[in-house]
Amino acid sequence: MGKQEMRKRLTDLSFTEKVKLVERLRDRSLALAASGVEMAFDYPGDDGDRTLAWFRERLRSLGTCLSTGHPEAALALVYSGIDVFGWLAAAPGVDFGTGETYKNWCNKYLINRIQSVEGLVLTGDDLWAARCAFLHTSTPISQLSSNGGAHELWYQYQSKAGVNFLLNTSLPPLGLDIERLSLAFREGGIAFIQDLNSDQHARAVADSRAQHFLRWAAPVATQTRPNVVE
Repeated sequence: MGKQEMRKRLTDLSFTEKVKLVERLRDRSLALAASGVEMAFDYPGDDGDRTLAWFRERLRSLGTCLSTGHPEAALALVYSGIDVFGWLAAAPGVDFGTGETYKNWCNKYLINRIQSVEGLVLTGDDLWAARCAFLHTSTPISQLSSNGGAHELWYQYQSKAGVNFLLNTSLPPLGLDIERLSLAFREGGIAFIQDLNSDQHARAVADSRAQHFLRWAAPVATQTRPNVVE
């Protein structure tokens, strides 16, 4: 069976079937370990620059979500992607992504590429509040927007709108088109990578952090050496 056919079959599995498959793989690993065989991972190597490879995969996933009618999944990819870019762009010594790294990246690479549906300017605080609200609770409600520190963002996707019927904020909500946000994320990401390519120091910092990205490898069984008593 080829890789493409295997990928399609795995994609077509229901959630319950996928859980059962993971459980069978776990049981197989335990059985192999008990018989003196251990699992290793066959990783063919990086496909070029780690940051660029990650970005390409993120855009492919984003395109799939948008073309198959999954706006919330697309939104999660964009918001978490901004988190990643903000961390890569942060100064040396910043070990983790924060609200500041997120907003700094938005203010430099995203704000000038996106407006609200009403044609109003969005701020880094608006996008940070929206990110926290959506990723944490799948709602537009954040502590920052509830306190009047940011606009609550509602969403538009093709002919549909995602709104909060129980609005209770001092600032009026703003609309955000998910497809336009995705395009702005793409353009901002390209600009960021171009900036990295022209700044050797920033590139080195980002490359060092990108080495921690997940690498997807296939598990293989290897025979363990028996203990030899001399």
